Amino acid sequence: IIPFGEVHITTYAMCKPSLSNNLTVKRGEPVMVSPPEEEITKKKGVFPLSNLDQIACWVRSIYGFKSDKRGNETAGQVFKNALQKLLVHYYPLAGRLIVVSQGKFAVSCYEQGAVFVEAEADFAMQDVEEMVKTDPSKLMDFVYDDGIYSNAKPLPQCPLLVAQVTKLKCGGFVFGMCICHCLVDGFIATEVVNSWARIARGLSISVLPCMDKSSLLPRNPLKVEFPHPEFTEIENRTSTIDDFSKENMVRRVFHFNRRSLNELKSKAMEGGVLSKCSTFECLTTFIWRARTKALNMFGDQETKLIIPVNVREKMNPPLPKGYLGNGIAGACTIREARDLNDESFATTVKLVQDSIKMIGNASVRSWIDCYETRRSLHPLAHTMIATTWSRIPFCTNDFGWGDAILMAPMALPCDEMVIFFPGNGKERYGDMCVYVALPESAMVIFQDLVMV
Repeated sequence: IIPFGEVHITTYAMCKPSLSNNLTVKRGEPVMVSPPEEEITKKKGVFPLSNLDQIACWVRSIYGFKSDKRGNETAGQVFKNALQKLLVHYYPLAGRLIVVSQGKFAVSCYEQGAVFVEAEADFAMQDVEEMVKTDPSKLMDFVYDDGIYSNAKPLPQCPLLVAQVTKLKCGGFVFGMCICHCLVDGFIATEVVNSWARIARGLSISVLPCMDKSSLLPRNPLKVEFPHPEFTEIENRTSTIDDFSKENMVRRVFHFNRRSLNELKSKAMEGGVLSKCSTFECLTTFIWRARTKALNMFGDQETKLIIPVNVREKMNPPLPKGYLGNGIAGACTIREARDLNDESFATTVKLVQDSIKMIGNASVRSWIDCYETRRSLHPLAHTMIATTWSRIPFCTNDFGWGDAILMAPMALPCDEMVIFFPGNGKERYGDMCVYVALPESAMVIFQDLVMV
């Protein structure tokens, strides 16, 4: 593990979060928002999902808005009215997941609707900013659950889009969104929010969604031309995994400043193994090595790293602009724990780089065909999924109150996922936050490793 720079840590609650007695959020009744009746009639049916869309999880995020020129009195109504118009174009977001032939997910589009909630809080934007830094578990109150995460509803009853607007006493407000990953990756989710914002400002949307899934269909005959280690089930050779299963999971955000990141990149460039490297490649490698060590894996225990890669422009032909669905594929590296511990940092970074370079049109089409034969996603035991939000312009959406002044993920879709996202406010440019989940005792070790 490489010592470098200063790292700030934020702790997530280990139990169901709620705001303290001094800070409260009061929600109104949730309402169902659907496209106008005449639009529903036109678009009833089943919306297919590609093999890259078979990820039944929901992603939650918040955006903070505050304007000196406009208060928050109309924020809820503006978002709600714009949502109804948005669903005319993005009508599958008003649908529900179903399982169709061959066990695949699809979307049933029959008058269900998206869920919208208005709320009020007795605190200000600066308190929200403090929650992001010191107790982000409280952010959970900014998005209505509606049974998705509490498992109170069966999958076909869970809405694919839930939105909440929470007015703050300072005149600002928080927009919280929960959206199903089966329909969107980070890039198209940004396009959805951007279209929503343009409608809220009385403008037409700049990019119409493309519903055509033909570009990612399996081939006939199927051709699996590449090895796909992401489908490989990792054998458990580490006895401590049973001990960890009895512990609470701890979720923390680690903040790496620009100086720390530059030192890490300099360390990766030592020895002449690399000609160049990105901040994300270096930080991902650093976190993977530290996480593996914190989990006390035996030397011969294999561990898997999966990095979702944007393939929209890598496909031949490129995916249509506005393609509604997932345009990502997983770059995969598998190493034994002893290798991660013994080999040079630059060597591991090079392996991560090589796995990313492997992702292209041919490998993605091979993956689509492989999924068609396997009918199951990769198991996640001994796996880390590293996804970055740093290149997605989440904070550049103006609903009429200017660009968002803060953005943060609210929850990890699974404990094997690590989210990299930019800092907020003065820390937005150049700094990186890393959201990690580990068993309680492993988190203590992990913290020591990254704080050296």
